[in-house]
Amino acid sequence: MNHRWAYSDVKPLPDYPQSVGSLYVKSSDLTKYGFSTWLPFNRANEHNLLSQLPTRPGAYAIRRSTPYQRRIGLSDILYFGSAGNARGLKNRLRQYFHPGPTQSTNIRILNLIGGSSDFEVSVAPTGSVPDTKFLESTLLAAYEAVHGELPPENKRH
Repeated sequence: MNHRWAYSDVKPLPDYPQSVGSLYVKSSDLTKYGFSTWLPFNRANEHNLLSQLPTRPGAYAIRRSTPYQRRIGLSDILYFGSAGNARGLKNRLRQYFHPGPTQSTNIRILNLIGGSSDFEVSVAPTGSVPDTKFLESTLLAAYEAVHGELPPENKRH
């Protein structure tokens, strides 16, 4: 998790040939963006997870061990998010385990992951808030281009 993603690191996701039978944006495609280590993402692992996260800005991805059927193809990606404030990734992911009453995304994802061992999270620290927002939007756009929709828990407002 030492790599810091920067605007200059942008590279397109690989082409996914139609002949393979299923299009698939998978978590292993994200290494080029600085995602590397995947950690269990559930209530039981909260302390261990948070102790390993940086306090700087960055993007994060949540994946499930079983791929989701998408409009086009399959994907193990559940959600892309970002942490752009001064307390960074550690604080943002802590909010999932202690959501406020108006944090509907945090509540929804906490209810989904609960105590399950099916979910993992990875982070890609960045050098700045603009880089963080750009990385998140790049990931969402690439996912939507391949699957014809956003990841299951990313909602348009």
